[in-house]
Amino acid sequence: MGTRGYYVLRYRNIYFAQYHNYDSYPDGLGVTVLQSMQIPNAITTYRQMLGEILDGLRSLSEIFIVRGDDFSPPSWQRPENDIFIEWIYEIDLDRNIFHINGMPFFSLECLPDDDAFIQYISKDHYGNLACASQCPPEHRYKRPAPPTVSNSDLATYQSSMWTGSHVALSDLLAINDFLSPDEHIRVLLLEVMIGQCMVERTISKDIYNIELVSDHNQFTDDQWSIACFMASITFVPQIFDEIKNAFHPMLERKEFTWVREDIVVCIATHLDEERCLQASVSRLINAIMEQKDNPGEYFGVAFSVYHCAVVKVIKDAHTMKFSHTSALQFLPSFYAHSPSTPGITALARLGFRIDPALFERVVDICHYVRYKTEKSLARGVDGGNDEPPNITRSPLPLELWKEIALYLDFSDLIPFGLVSKLFREAASMILRYPHICGYRLVADPKGRTVDEPFSLSAAAFSAVRAGILATVVVGLQFEDKSPRKLVTPLDVGGESLRVLFSATSYFPLKSSLEKDNKIPYCHLMSSIREHT
Repeated sequence: MGTRGYYVLRYRNIYFAQYHNYDSYPDGLGVTVLQSMQIPNAITTYRQMLGEILDGLRSLSEIFIVRGDDFSPPSWQRPENDIFIEWIYEIDLDRNIFHINGMPFFSLECLPDDDAFIQYISKDHYGNLACASQCPPEHRYKRPAPPTVSNSDLATYQSSMWTGSHVALSDLLAINDFLSPDEHIRVLLLEVMIGQCMVERTISKDIYNIELVSDHNQFTDDQWSIACFMASITFVPQIFDEIKNAFHPMLERKEFTWVREDIVVCIATHLDEERCLQASVSRLINAIMEQKDNPGEYFGVAFSVYHCAVVKVIKDAHTMKFSHTSALQFLPSFYAHSPSTPGITALARLGFRIDPALFERVVDICHYVRYKTEKSLARGVDGGNDEPPNITRSPLPLELWKEIALYLDFSDLIPFGLVSKLFREAASMILRYPHICGYRLVADPKGRTVDEPFSLSAAAFSAVRAGILATVVVGLQFEDKSPRKLVTPLDVGGESLRVLFSATSYFPLKSSLEKDNKIPYCHLMSSIREHT
């Protein structure tokens, strides 16, 4: 009975909160607030009353809706749950929504009865407080109408030469319809990253509320950070570790974010509406044409969290032509049984395209490895003659250097790649694989599944580290192993998203390794003989 909570009214984006020090459970204060909104003309009455208070025509003390403390002064700050406030019931008169603990639930225009109200307060498959899936659509909150799209917003789309709209991703990227094993790993890792956002309480609350935003300019800074993280995380070098080993810089809020030299992202809303989709495509084409002078292929990603679309722009000296996919579902339903969506697959496959600048980008984020490498290079390997040896044999081919690089520890890949252009190319081929705390993810281990309750936000992988096979779990602690936390470039409310990681090694590729040499010597020699 001592459960504390708030009854909140929102109007003109301003909040009025009334504190209740007991009986704030749904069947207590929750039902009381519900009944207060079931009075005929309640929405109109409350809007008029709050409008007069905000206009200085009435006193705040005249608000008397349910018994409790006086309402606090009007505030731009939305009341939040904390260790003292367990339940918050918010009547949103701007959008006609009944929120519970910051999550949208019901339409004020068609509220359920008392018993159904309590029944529909449930949890989604990611563990968040949410409106139950069996709640009838007429009782659920409604999305806002899409923004008005003027003809000028579509000018670029309508005047440019296009080679196809609603094109299949495989045709757009000129790739196979079916995922390669390496692409599958990238897709699985992106699914985990998105799932981690959906299970984190603060982030998931913002994701739910992003659906209520009618225009991309209305995103809060936290909402923009979440959207841009989801859209861009597959395009950064797939190197994740503790902060001293790999640091991805936080993204700054911009109209357009260039996530690679040839890929730009813009945040949008209502991509499932055709005019909104075309307007976003126009924005991306304009951004590419303004920023890139060199002929070539460029890609744009329109991203609304719930949907995404990929745009391809081919630019030569005199002409430009474009094509794009349809709006693809990106975010899984919060009641999904699978984390897979067409949009996640599309962005992961786009991110897997060869990046000529990958090695340099990895060096930029791995400050500690770079520092050690530069220090070693400055000192010299043995302090003796640094003249290169006189090599009389022909240089080994790239394929062989790639085989050698596969046996290197991740911390050795950067020094290896700095030796020569050929070595850098070999290292870049290995760096296309995701690396988690030094483990290179190489397969989705069939038969090794994460427990069902966590399968939406975690995954197990087969991995290799310096020639030793392992199983790693991302997003969950693995058995009795001590977990580590990966740092991600997402900060919401002053807290960074950190992803659990644990690993267990089970056998080396070669039981006997050369001292101070992590490459199995016999295997390496046989590989050399095969390639020479």
